[in-house]
Amino acid sequence: MSFYVRNSTPNPVWVAVGYYDPDCSPITYSKAGWYRITPGRRMLLVTGSSVNQTYYYYAFDQFGNTWSGNFFTYVPTEAFNMCWIERCQGTGCREVGFDRVMVGNFQNYTLNLVEAAGAAKSRNTRAAKKGTRKFKLGKASLRKTPGKLGKLGKVRKPKFGKR
Repeated sequence: MSFYVRNSTPNPVWVAVGYYDPDCSPITYSKAGWYRITPGRRMLLVTGSSVNQTYYYYAFDQFGNTWSGNFFTYVPTEAFNMCWIERCQGTGCREVGFDRVMVGNFQNYTLNLVEAAGAAKSRNTRAAKKGTRKFKLGKASLRKTPGKLGKLGKVRKPKFGKR
């Protein structure tokens, strides 16, 4: 019973969403962002029933690719949650064009962001291989030592060879 966005591109994307909010007036829509979605993942952005709702979205990646439309509003560069007509203040505020998604008779709806033909692709990035370490062991890291656990969870090394 919600609105999801799936990132089907090879790059992380940042997404802002506009949705119905009766607490905002005179335009009863809110906007929120920036949700970072890694490649191949799906993220819940708005909870509640999506039946006959209209959502607005704007997304971009670090290589200049954007998913936008003709519904313009001002957004800050930092995380935000505000009414649609509120204008952000100070530096880092910019006007972007949101695109519209009109959901039919679906309780849950997933917007799928895909790469456009000729879109800029990530450079010098590699997917992690199975079994590779994602961190380095340091002096303070725990190390596995051979032996059996004795009373109170202390490691007891065998006296003679391996047991």
